[in-house]
Amino acid sequence: MSELLQEFSQLSILSAPPPTELSPPPPCPIAGLPEEILVEILEQVAVTDIASYARLAQVCKRFAYLVMTEERIWKRITLGHEVGFAAMHYRYACDLEGSPYKNNIENKDSAEEGIDSDATAKLPLTEFSTTTELLLRNVYANSWRQMFRSRPRLRFNGCYISTVNYTRPGAASPTQLTWNSPVHIVTYYRYLRFFRDGTVISLLTTTEPAEVVHHLIKDNLHRHHSGALPSAVMKDALKGHWRLSGPGDGVVSKEAEGDVHIETEGVVPKYMWKMQFALGSAGRGTRNNKLVWKGFWSYNKLTDDWGEFGLKNDRGYYWSRVKSYGNGL
Repeated sequence: MSELLQEFSQLSILSAPPPTELSPPPPCPIAGLPEEILVEILEQVAVTDIASYARLAQVCKRFAYLVMTEERIWKRITLGHEVGFAAMHYRYACDLEGSPYKNNIENKDSAEEGIDSDATAKLPLTEFSTTTELLLRNVYANSWRQMFRSRPRLRFNGCYISTVNYTRPGAASPTQLTWNSPVHIVTYYRYLRFFRDGTVISLLTTTEPAEVVHHLIKDNLHRHHSGALPSAVMKDALKGHWRLSGPGDGVVSKEAEGDVHIETEGVVPKYMWKMQFALGSAGRGTRNNKLVWKGFWSYNKLTDDWGEFGLKNDRGYYWSRVKSYGNGL
């Protein structure tokens, strides 16, 4: 691949062929742009829509070379807040209601790890840029592109959907033979939508994605839904907060890089639910588009007890882009 890209490095952008043999070639203004201006244009495309930037590699060999090798653009994407790691939270940034924590310190995690919350507030935070530079050198071979593609991160321009199917026996009639007993196929869906401020919406429903994803917005997080409105599917939605684990989180050092931790309110006020996932990949060319279950627990605030849910029938979540979300800004 590297040898092929080097062959593209000396190529220029070719204009379209003339419509006839006697016609002059049509103008191609972008072919005459200086390299600096062309790279700036590509950078703006990447910041606006990273998928469109990747597809530019299919336009011509010169674009393919720039998309694959222009580290300045990949650095901007990786460090930016639009789709990069500046938008990731490695500590809970807010409470379950969405109110920001003071100094972005999550005291509950510290208590669970046996660390005094007052002492935690005094711990120096590793600078984001310092941690990123260390990972760039030690893990990602000094390639910003490889880091952006491979390092675990969440996506905000879509939602994660889990489709669960299982069978259960139906009620048999006393006059029927057992081999003719009915079998029910049960299907339900779990939805997760992450927001840049550290909040998350969790929903379990039997309603199909086409009727749900456009209503996964914060304005619909209330209990007074009319059954006649399309947003009524949100009546059971739960709000919460999320964080990623990884280098530089400063408190829970034993966690694996890229685990996703989610806490939401329970179906009744005395409960809180906690979910943990590993970020994975599904498909040949896409990364970080799958959430794999690692655990699901309930916490009783009144009795201070934890309980674990079984995950026998539950399946992983798969990311699906929703155009109406834009870039999730």
